[in-house]
Amino acid sequence: MTTTIRMYNQLNLGDCFLLKFSTSTEDSYLLIDFGSYEGNNSEREREIAQDIKETIGDKKLTIVLTHQHKDHYSGFLHAGDILKNKKNKTELWLSYLDSEISKEGQAIRSVTEKFWKKSKKVKAILKNKLAAEAKPQIQMMLDKKESFDLFAEDQSGGEAITKLLEIADNKVKFLTPGDHFMMPGTNDEIKVYVLGPPFDNKFLSKRDPGKSEEVQGLNAMMEMANMDISGSMMLDALTSLYEPESFQEYDFPFNRQYINTGADNGPKKAYENMDEAWRKIDDDWLSEIGRLSLFMDKLTNNTSLVLAFEVVASKKVMLFVGDAQIGNWQSWFNVVFKDSDVTGEDLLSRTVVYKAGHHSSLNATLKQGLDLMNERELVILIPVNQKVSEKYGFHMLKPGMLKGYHRKSQGRVLRSDSIVQNSGELVLDFPFLDAEKFGNRIHVHPPKGHPHLWIEVTVT
Repeated sequence: MTTTIRMYNQLNLGDCFLLKFSTSTEDSYLLIDFGSYEGNNSEREREIAQDIKETIGDKKLTIVLTHQHKDHYSGFLHAGDILKNKKNKTELWLSYLDSEISKEGQAIRSVTEKFWKKSKKVKAILKNKLAAEAKPQIQMMLDKKESFDLFAEDQSGGEAITKLLEIADNKVKFLTPGDHFMMPGTNDEIKVYVLGPPFDNKFLSKRDPGKSEEVQGLNAMMEMANMDISGSMMLDALTSLYEPESFQEYDFPFNRQYINTGADNGPKKAYENMDEAWRKIDDDWLSEIGRLSLFMDKLTNNTSLVLAFEVVASKKVMLFVGDAQIGNWQSWFNVVFKDSDVTGEDLLSRTVVYKAGHHSSLNATLKQGLDLMNERELVILIPVNQKVSEKYGFHMLKPGMLKGYHRKSQGRVLRSDSIVQNSGELVLDFPFLDAEKFGNRIHVHPPKGHPHLWIEVTVT
């Protein structure tokens, strides 16, 4: 059994991995995610889709969507028609949270849809009522909100799933933590283990690591329930402020009897005293909107479907975590696989390929999990574009994080954007990589007048 893992170079920030499982009698393929962060990448996505189609031919394809974020699904919207197989040999795998009958999924959708509907209305109010004042604080907040809401503001993830169901002719499997089964088309030589997303809201809502959990430290953030209460109150208050006809007592922070707009309002006079203008906080609270949008965005990351692929003969594991954050990681230690002695800790200890969580973000790799991985053979794959990451101020590719990756993998860290082209030849730009130890396990798509299309790693 040989497995090749192809990491596509989106020329953008996004995940797209094609796994080929080759046995002595047949080949089968699995595509994990396909998307770009920025919406102007459809030409490259169609180029990638065409390469996938030519690679697969008429072989069976399984498609996995780890979670509903644009940088994981936009390619299916822009280039999904290219992937459709007329012989209907495609199957779709989704998380149990995407199932209409999932109670956990219904609860999450209820919270997120409630937030996004209010958030969209509030953004329109801010643009109409406040942007005209051209206050730098307000404009900055609107700009931040626009980037934070890029994925979910219009709930386009639903469009992607509809497209995927069309590509797969409605052949869909919803996966639940604890599921384990043989990968179709591999002669029982590859076994799939489902680790996440978690059932427990305690894990689902925990985005960031504590002091002993991080590869590089961050403080723990508030949980989803608190966010829903405080966020709803803030958004309702803003709506009521600019749409008095919709005012409700429970919407506003102060009871109506305490609101005084008369000329004898002493506190109001003091607050509006120009000599004390430096003390005013008129716009400071607006930053809450950007923070809430960011929190909702990160919450979706923690719903990522997490899959471990085991080579049965060698027991080696390839781990694909989507954008799973700390709570998702911690839940793997509690997963029970029915009629199996395998544990989450066991799978981590045998991991030889790790798809870095959330493009190598600070809060998407649990130190305890990374430390367990097989350092003698570990390869870490990072689908990332440094320029796009820096453009939006994301916490990716931080020196401490990368040092942790290089330390654990002995330098075997491959980034989708780390290829140099010299005189028509492609050169791997990995200064820490020991080429002799790595042997012939890395392959790069040859240049055809444009940047490389993919990097490929072989696991035997």
